[in-house]
Amino acid sequence: MKRHYFIGQFNWGDKFIECLDTEVIHQIKDVLKINIGEEVVLCDGMGKAMVATLKQINKKNIEFSIVNLLPSKKEGKQIILCAAILKRDNFEWLLQKAVEVGINEIVPIISERTVKMGSNEKRWQKIIKEAAEQSERQVLPKLFSPQSFKDALKIKNGQILFFDPSGNDVDQLKNKDNNLTVFIGPEGGWSKNEIIQAQTAGAKIVNLGETILRGETAGVVAVYLAKNII
Repeated sequence: MKRHYFIGQFNWGDKFIECLDTEVIHQIKDVLKINIGEEVVLCDGMGKAMVATLKQINKKNIEFSIVNLLPSKKEGKQIILCAAILKRDNFEWLLQKAVEVGINEIVPIISERTVKMGSNEKRWQKIIKEAAEQSERQVLPKLFSPQSFKDALKIKNGQILFFDPSGNDVDQLKNKDNNLTVFIGPEGGWSKNEIIQAQTAGAKIVNLGETILRGETAGVVAVYLAKNII
């Protein structure tokens, strides 16, 4: 049986762990109704994770007995996703799936053709946290505040891969960098001006094949390729 996995704020002791995170407490008490003696995994979102047994539940805190420390998971290549903000459901789906396939940092972009300008960073962070718990990530991906396209180009980690149908086939790319920054455009695609700016910044313009993908689909495919294939 799979143990429930929680990322939150904990007081770590030598033998016991105390949880004061109200969201985690609500999940354990009211949603999942976890019983005394049941094992769970607790993670601080920064690489530390432990198997623990639920020992005591109070109104304001929960106490666990430590079973064992889990070995650190290798994160592999560090991938930054710079994604134009999409319509609400589409962008939230992209956030969720990008975390599941291994993204390390997420930069929402306001591009020239961005239709949805508003943002709900608190909700986005919640989606990212839940996706990290689902996929048992030990390090919580970082979420940036929405950036202009120009400012996003400055957030660089390794080679920039700028995905656009006009680019070269991605399977021809020979990457020598361990870390990559991936750019995915809005529903209407990148403007010519943005493509020129990306080229000037040293980005490699690449495509994801002959078919035109929706923004959220392209984002997940690009992240998976960058993390595991390229």
